[in-house]
Amino acid sequence: MRIDTPLTNLVAQLSRVGLRPEQRLVDQILAYGPAARTELLHLATNLEALHTALPTALGPLHALRLLGELPDVALIMPLLSGLPVEIYGDEDVPARLYGTELLQIIGRIGAPAIPALLAVAHDTTASDAMRSAAVNALAFVAAYAPETREEVLGIARGLLADLSATILATAAAATLADLGDRESYRPIMDAYRNKQLDQERAPAATVRQFLLSGGRQDLSCVKHPLGERYDHHGPFPAQPNAQ
Repeated sequence: MRIDTPLTNLVAQLSRVGLRPEQRLVDQILAYGPAARTELLHLATNLEALHTALPTALGPLHALRLLGELPDVALIMPLLSGLPVEIYGDEDVPARLYGTELLQIIGRIGAPAIPALLAVAHDTTASDAMRSAAVNALAFVAAYAPETREEVLGIARGLLADLSATILATAAAATLADLGDRESYRPIMDAYRNKQLDQERAPAATVRQFLLSGGRQDLSCVKHPLGERYDHHGPFPAQPNAQ
């Protein structure tokens, strides 16, 4: 494909296109290949824009979703660094969708993401939100790349066993629950009973439900390519503030 428009100008259009970028714009941006990541990441990490007026508020979400088509380990730290994503109620659609999909986009990196996520998890200089999310993202890696499932389960079980690090153990319990690891039911429930896990970060009732029901059903959303993200997740005109 011939590229006539500078990448910076193309990415800037994502903050003006409204609910969904046209396929032509998507194709033009993706035609730049890996070179598009820097510009997309700049917009995707502008979290303040999520709370501005539409259509600007959707720019970071569009950029985040496009990064899911250009997976790379180098995206992990910048994307996690913005956590937690502030969401001001159900009407805050751009931020809610962004917060829901961020770990999915990281999960699309697949097996190469595992060492990088563990490095963040064990980095005591990183925020608790970053460290916890890094462990939670492992569930999406396993869902996207099923060949990593046993490795991820082993990692999460190991983190759960070391109850000296409550942040990591709690995140590991949530990850094991997301993956429906019944084998971990007893040690997780025992840890809750002994007040060794953080109920606010991972409520025991939710963890129990996922462990007993085969896991978190929306993990499969990590496999949605760009078009299906808009088809299944929106934003839709009928949603609040998505006119």
